[in-house]
Amino acid sequence: MMLRSTAFSLALLVCVSVCVLAQSQSSAPANPNMPRSFHDPSLNVTYFYPGRFVPDTASTSTSADASAAPKCAQSTLFASSVTPVDTSSFVLSTIDNTCPNILRGAITLGPFIREQILRQLKQFGEPTVTQEPTNYAINGHPAAIVLASVPMTESAGKIPRITYAAKVCMLGNIPVKPRKRSDPVEPTRHVLCFDFTTLHSDMLNLMFGFTMQFDNDSPQAMVPGSVIR
Repeated sequence: MMLRSTAFSLALLVCVSVCVLAQSQSSAPANPNMPRSFHDPSLNVTYFYPGRFVPDTASTSTSADASAAPKCAQSTLFASSVTPVDTSSFVLSTIDNTCPNILRGAITLGPFIREQILRQLKQFGEPTVTQEPTNYAINGHPAAIVLASVPMTESAGKIPRITYAAKVCMLGNIPVKPRKRSDPVEPTRHVLCFDFTTLHSDMLNLMFGFTMQFDNDSPQAMVPGSVIR
């Protein structure tokens, strides 16, 4: 139970504060070998992920509190896969202009992702970045990924386990260069992030089964195999 709780806690520590669960839909096929899908209607983005991951929407919802500080990021889906030998989980989140400074930092992608994944993992030990920020694109949307790991302290007499983590963020819109220098540049209004944790490095390959679809475009790999070194 401790392993499951640890991975759950790691995946929930998404970028900055997590706020109320977005109104969205997630499929739940009976066959775990069939892929699941999750649609974010506010952004018209659909995510597809391996059926072995079971959504737990209650885990990412929090009570609305008008007196609370503004939330700079919104967690839209948490899901986990628990087997006798491994626990893996992921969180999808969105950063919008609720906090302009946070959004400006997130738009830089690589530096922001590196800082955030280390901050998340430091609560559990001394993390190590195993792959520095790597830039790529998802259907034209600039994206970046960082990989890291952290030793997890177990009870006395047991071998410490290592949690492996990956964080991907991408711009919600494709930057368009203005035709004229005087033309306004379309601002980036939101950044989408994907946090993945697992207890076995080999399970990072599960990320290759995640795809996403912007609007009515064709689904694209969220983490192409070519970006993992």
